[in-house]
Amino acid sequence: MKFKITLSAILFSVFAVFTLSGCTDEATLAEMNRLARENAILLNKVDSLKKNLDSLTAYGDSVKKSLEKLDMHL
Repeated sequence: MKFKITLSAILFSVFAVFTLSGCTDEATLAEMNRLARENAILLNKVDSLKKNLDSLTAYGDSVKKSLEKLDMHL
């Protein structure tokens, strides 16, 4: 989450610098906008994968506990 906020802040800062400096290069601005959109998509995918990993880890822990309960120590 911190990475997402940091990366978004960096992208916003770069965009603001170009905008405030009077950058009129339409191609550069268009590319920055495209990259910002792509970044947002990738960050959403990362968040989704992290949630999936957390879910699978919790399930794995649950299965492990169940198997430990079934293990009969003699």
